[in-house]
Amino acid sequence: MTRPTRLLAALPLSCAWAIAQTLTQPVIEAPAFEVTTTRLTTTTASPTTPLNLSAELTQPDFALPALASEIAGFAIGNNQSRSFTDTFAIRGLTNTPIFGAPAVTIYLDDLPLGSGFTFPSDLTGFTQAELLRGPGAGTRFGRSGPGGILLLSTPPNPDRASGSLAVSAGDYGHLAATYTASSAHHAQGDAYVAASYSERDGYVTNTTLNTDVDHRETATALARLRWRPAETVEFTLLGNFLQARDGAQPLVPLFGPYHEVQRSAEGVAELDSFNLALTAAFDLDAGRLTATTGFSDWDMGPYSNTLDFGFAELGNGSTLQQRNLSEEIIFTSAPGRDVDWRIGAFLNDGQTKGGFVRQFGGFTFEESVYQFDVTDLAAFGEATFAATDALDLTLGLRAVSTAMDSERIEIIPVPGTTLATHESEALLPHLNVRYGLAEGTTAFANFAMGYKTGGFSAFTGNAALAPYDAEYTTAYEAGVTHASADGRYAVTVRVYFYDIDDYQIERSFATAPNGADDYLVVNADSAESIGGELELTWRPAKGLDLSAAYGLTDTTLSNFTDPYAGTVFNGNRVPYVPSYDLHLQAHYQHDSGFFARAALTTLGKTYYTEAEDPTFAQASYTVLDARIGYTTDTYRISLSGRNLTDERYYSAITPGTGHGTPGAPRTWQAEVTLLF
Repeated sequence: MTRPTRLLAALPLSCAWAIAQTLTQPVIEAPAFEVTTTRLTTTTASPTTPLNLSAELTQPDFALPALASEIAGFAIGNNQSRSFTDTFAIRGLTNTPIFGAPAVTIYLDDLPLGSGFTFPSDLTGFTQAELLRGPGAGTRFGRSGPGGILLLSTPPNPDRASGSLAVSAGDYGHLAATYTASSAHHAQGDAYVAASYSERDGYVTNTTLNTDVDHRETATALARLRWRPAETVEFTLLGNFLQARDGAQPLVPLFGPYHEVQRSAEGVAELDSFNLALTAAFDLDAGRLTATTGFSDWDMGPYSNTLDFGFAELGNGSTLQQRNLSEEIIFTSAPGRDVDWRIGAFLNDGQTKGGFVRQFGGFTFEESVYQFDVTDLAAFGEATFAATDALDLTLGLRAVSTAMDSERIEIIPVPGTTLATHESEALLPHLNVRYGLAEGTTAFANFAMGYKTGGFSAFTGNAALAPYDAEYTTAYEAGVTHASADGRYAVTVRVYFYDIDDYQIERSFATAPNGADDYLVVNADSAESIGGELELTWRPAKGLDLSAAYGLTDTTLSNFTDPYAGTVFNGNRVPYVPSYDLHLQAHYQHDSGFFARAALTTLGKTYYTEAEDPTFAQASYTVLDARIGYTTDTYRISLSGRNLTDERYYSAITPGTGHGTPGAPRTWQAEVTLLF
């Protein structure tokens, strides 16, 4: 057992031993997640709109890309391979598809996840999502990206035991079943479980082999157990598991048919993911202390695909695994104090291992394996106090340090081993100002700095090209939020400006004559992001809820010269970020039990290279979903349709291969749910 591992294992026990003698206050119960309007409290610098993920509002098989379609300024480039090579962009900040840290981090209750490829591809068991925008969230949580933090939450336990069993079927061979059960909330403890299974045929057909290639099969399980041995002590164990047995990643040549390919072989994409968190919570006179030990294991392999270039075929094989062991300790002040404060510390011991094999025309031209060992340390805190009756100030600070050891073993074309180390750190201040203009109306402004660690690109055999620097963001935001006293409507307007140094960009095409130096991360000296967001919720009549979310993002490179060709890209837009996003939703629930929901999402033009090459760009497109049904206290039935206009678009583009991932075609599903 390594020294960081021993330290992580000992921290919760030492905390419990040190404070067990002084616990005096009752345990704070989890809040009810019934918020439907924008809120601005001491929990966040920028106002947030918690999203209800209840079955009445979301589609069957709800996943992360569908969640992004409800949040202004948040976009996912979905390669439909379980988050592998996906991009998660907010306000112009994004991860690179293969290497590099995420701009947006994700928590499952108290458990932080690691790199972007480990993000969940299935949200079964979670009932609320909340996006904390901007680097200011880093003064509240241990793992934080400069773009913000997405919090996914399991439900509070109800007053009585309850559960559900949902079964759905649809075209393309869709079959799915989901089971949830929750014990009643009890002073001594409670339990919640969720499990699901789903399968479908592929959307892409290989006309050479006469078969659908991108079929999917998924099994998930989630369990949360709480034990309260005393009024002031609570232990929570959360476990989350996913197994995916999929066909080939759906990649099709650009400018060809969206859902047809011709090639001599197909691949597979198999994944096993396991997350576990143990949280100990103690209520003291001064506040609430929590210590969370987290473990995550994400393992992809085998993964393979074949891409046709007409004159020859490119075969790819890959394995990828990441394990993280973390400890997060947070102390939050008791309610009602003159100063609300929160302090914490975070330690993560992580390891990423992978391998890559590529063949062209049957000839293997690249084969390598690599390993990254990473230690992340962070200390963070903030305090909020009332300067006047109308003015609140929040001051925060985050200190973070990252150390990485890299080993790359090249087998083909030139056998050899490359060892390297990377260290980076940052001191990140945060200032937030809130002013009450009138009853229900608050103006806010904040300043914060963010950081995304540097590292190494493991696919290049050129040791001089592999390193990339940490990315630093200085963020400014201001806006106004208003909610009516009767709760019928709420509106929030935000504007922001981000100044970004050493902006990380992935170069996904060859930079050397042998073609073996691609898929690497380079740094643009500087970039700027300016934009705004509008969120509106309105209940014009009983049972009818309307919402709109609009994000406008203009993120450009202000100082970047191509390090290989010498081309200047100043003023060009960064990759993976739509120019705008618009989300409109309507939900109607009649007293009789009838309900209907419609959702429209439009994404603006998205470039996938910093050259703004139109060959690798997705024009603006619109997707329309709808659902109708009937619900009672004991059952629910519904019929849903996705992409009703059968819009043809790419949900992601891979410039290095000249291929794209087609968006799902029009699909239909029927669902029956028993409630007990």
